[in-house]
Amino acid sequence: MPTKGPPRTPKPPTKTTIVPPSLKPSKTPSNWPPEITYLTRPHLSKSLPAETITGLSLSATNPPSAPSTLVKIRRITDPAHPAFGQLGLFTAKTLPARSFILDYLGYVHDDNDLDELSDYDLCLDRELRVGVDARRMGNEGRMVNDYRGVPGFVRANVVFETRRVGGGDGGEVRMGLWVGSRDVKKGVELCVSYGKGFWKERLGEGEDLSLN
Repeated sequence: MPTKGPPRTPKPPTKTTIVPPSLKPSKTPSNWPPEITYLTRPHLSKSLPAETITGLSLSATNPPSAPSTLVKIRRITDPAHPAFGQLGLFTAKTLPARSFILDYLGYVHDDNDLDELSDYDLCLDRELRVGVDARRMGNEGRMVNDYRGVPGFVRANVVFETRRVGGGDGGEVRMGLWVGSRDVKKGVELCVSYGKGFWKERLGEGEDLSLN
């Protein structure tokens, strides 16, 4: 559950997002939750204006991706883990420092199509106020947990950063998941930092959220 993007003006209750049958792939990763639509490319909101689509080079026709061979989805079995009993993302092989892992796919939208209840909405572009929300649809990227409270973690081992896909500097803007400054060995959970703002929204202001 990644941190939300910039503050946005509340909107009326969000309408249900209809997922076309064409978005449903024939293959999904092991342990993928059946209630979540698995995406192989971003799903664009119909409310996105043409200038936003052009500015970010968004496309619904880019080649689809397959389930990643670099990661595995697993059930958290450690009772000391904050997400005990839920799902997490683990390495399937050793990943080199600063290497690309996968794109964070989801529902690409602007303020006119915002789900105020989502904890899976990443800011894709602050100026255009565009986000990518993996609450109801996404890929393995939505399984990344926060590092805080996870046994053995003192910092995140992966980060979210935007990248261009296809076409060089004019390629489609996506949010990517990248290895941090150190290699991550096979079988290790991948954890990001949601940011203290994420936890303050849920746990109340003034609470000490640090591990030290």
